[in-house]
Amino acid sequence: MTEAWQLRLYRRSLKKKETMKALLEHLPKVEGRRCLELGCGTGLTSYFLRQRGGTWTSADFERDHVRSAKGLVQERVLQIDERSIPFRSASFDLVAAINFLEHIRDDETFFTEMVRVLRPGGDFLFMAPKGESHRIGFTLKRVLGFTADQEGFGHARDGYPLPAARVLMERHGLVVEGVDDYCRLFTESLEDVLNYGYHRKSMKGKDTSKQDFHGDTAPMSAEALNKVGTAYRVYSAVYPALRAWTMLDHLIPFTRGYMMVAWGKKAA
Repeated sequence: MTEAWQLRLYRRSLKKKETMKALLEHLPKVEGRRCLELGCGTGLTSYFLRQRGGTWTSADFERDHVRSAKGLVQERVLQIDERSIPFRSASFDLVAAINFLEHIRDDETFFTEMVRVLRPGGDFLFMAPKGESHRIGFTLKRVLGFTADQEGFGHARDGYPLPAARVLMERHGLVVEGVDDYCRLFTESLEDVLNYGYHRKSMKGKDTSKQDFHGDTAPMSAEALNKVGTAYRVYSAVYPALRAWTMLDHLIPFTRGYMMVAWGKKAA
């Protein structure tokens, strides 16, 4: 049986593996619970979350993401808008918001919706970039055109520093139980350079007068992965060396990552 393209790409991923590690390490118990995943992307996180148990519903804002996720996990995947979640209040025991809130301009309204559909005492997991402008990695993002003021990645904001994430959660009735970060400088810088290279290749021959990296920094479908063909084979060949570069992060353990994860419960 041919392996799904999302899983093939994951085997050669850098940041995505760190995201999955952080997600699964901080994921509460899910057996026998109704769980909502927001920001499912192409379905890779959905695939691994559903292996943990529970009954998962996955949602995203983009049609192409939803189509890809359905192809991987088959059921309980839906497209939503940026202002509402189409479920009754207190419908879920767990809500996981995975690296998408930075794309939404009215994040306060959507955060209210996420907490609304969570039952009192339910678990909440929040993942996003930290968006700290003083970091070296942020300087590289600015050079590459990836910051929010340049509409990089389609972001409405660069992220949520840990204190801001904590305040946001508490303001919406969540009791914060912990915060952490992941993906440090060497992994971040390499991922940004690779994203930029993919973007340049995918935009070749297109009108680049309006720079919008959202959806153009990594393949979003099997067709998109096949289009990069030779470039992906070259990338796969040098992947061990690239992976070794990211391992340098372990030589500087005193530094912090640029991605954050926070978790807590809805007040009973």
